[in-house]
Amino acid sequence: MFAGLFGQHVIYASHPFIVLEGENVSGSFGTFDAAEDFISNQASYSAFILRHDGQNWVIARDRTINPLFGSNRWEFVHRKSSSER
Repeated sequence: MFAGLFGQHVIYASHPFIVLEGENVSGSFGTFDAAEDFISNQASYSAFILRHDGQNWVIARDRTINPLFGSNRWEFVHRKSSSER
């Protein structure tokens, strides 16, 4: 069991990596890669990964930038899928 502070919140988890969306813990993972896979497949762009560091949770990876809001959003929206290439 992992317990620690993130800001003023105490978070308990069964694994050393967690995915946070807003104020909710979306999942607890044994590896950073598993947490990243969860974000890319199921979580929203507001999600980020925390890792347990002794008595605190620290940001292991910040939020992913939504490609629809980036400077190359035209390419993202109009890109061809691999089956169309």
